[in-house]
Amino acid sequence: MDNFKKILGMDLFNLFTNPMWLAYAIVFPLVLVLVMGFLTSASYGSTVTSYDYYGIAMMIYIIFNAATFSANGFMEERVKNPNMRLVYSPVKPFFIHFSKVLATFVFCSVTFTLVGAVLYLVVGVNYGGGYFGLIYLLMLLAIFFFSALGVMVCCVLRSENSTNQLLSIILTLFGVLGGLFFPLDGFGKAISAISWMSPAKWIFSACMQIIYNRDISMYLPACGVMVMLSAAAVGISAKLFKGEDYI
Repeated sequence: MDNFKKILGMDLFNLFTNPMWLAYAIVFPLVLVLVMGFLTSASYGSTVTSYDYYGIAMMIYIIFNAATFSANGFMEERVKNPNMRLVYSPVKPFFIHFSKVLATFVFCSVTFTLVGAVLYLVVGVNYGGGYFGLIYLLMLLAIFFFSALGVMVCCVLRSENSTNQLLSIILTLFGVLGGLFFPLDGFGKAISAISWMSPAKWIFSACMQIIYNRDISMYLPACGVMVMLSAAAVGISAKLFKGEDYI
């Protein structure tokens, strides 16, 4: 475990000392939610304001960035040499890729919490009141899944460029199908059914039902989906990981 702690510490240091990643994880989501909320404020009422809607929808979309952070933290050029030394050291292979997942989870959880707190204080985004703990836990489970997803795609493709290109397509598709940019209910039953293939649909629907209807019927299924997908992503990474092939 001492070796794992050292690897995790190195990965956390790389994430928290990268100014571009900090800006992308903190400044970008703040600007995105504030701008989207302001531009669409006339289209929403007083019960569900535009800031409430995008404070949830865009924050879920920002969670997707965990996949990008973990992928870049795994295969970015400046971390290849340290990872190369780890591959040929007496360290369990599982420690190498799982530490990237865990470090990204910690990094994104911290920045996500900070952004959410600012949005709550500045524009009063509704995070469920007394149900806030449930919403927050679901978001953390989602962050872990997308952290694991980025590493899994790296293990499958073994190329930073290919990984980033594929992730951009997958994450955008998840966002559109999940209704984060616009509702899909008006596009017919077929599209509505397909939208449930997106993890974002489960997260967004569960959050909105809890916040505005105090309905937790979707909560456990949504959490279960996140846990199962996370376990699958970590398992696939462990199965396919061969550091000497691409680090």
